[in-house]
Amino acid sequence: MKQTEILDELKGYISREVLDGKDVGLDESTPLLEWGIIDSMGMANMVSFIQNRFHVEIPDDMILPEHFINLSALSNLVVSLTMGGNDISGS
Repeated sequence: MKQTEILDELKGYISREVLDGKDVGLDESTPLLEWGIIDSMGMANMVSFIQNRFHVEIPDDMILPEHFINLSALSNLVVSLTMGGNDISGS
């Protein structure tokens, strides 16, 4: 799956499940944590969504705020995990 497709999936999830379908101009650089779009419970729900949707396991030591800063960082994490690695230097 291409990174743009992953970004679209993540954006759709946040729009549907977190923002109740509201379009707030969410893009790959929107600060998810800083703006309070997701919190610790939102991170847990997002991890569950990612694991189910993309069929990847996110190791506990990779569930860090820096991977949830914005959709770009989150999609980099997903891409890295779908490729079987833990190198997310692009985030």
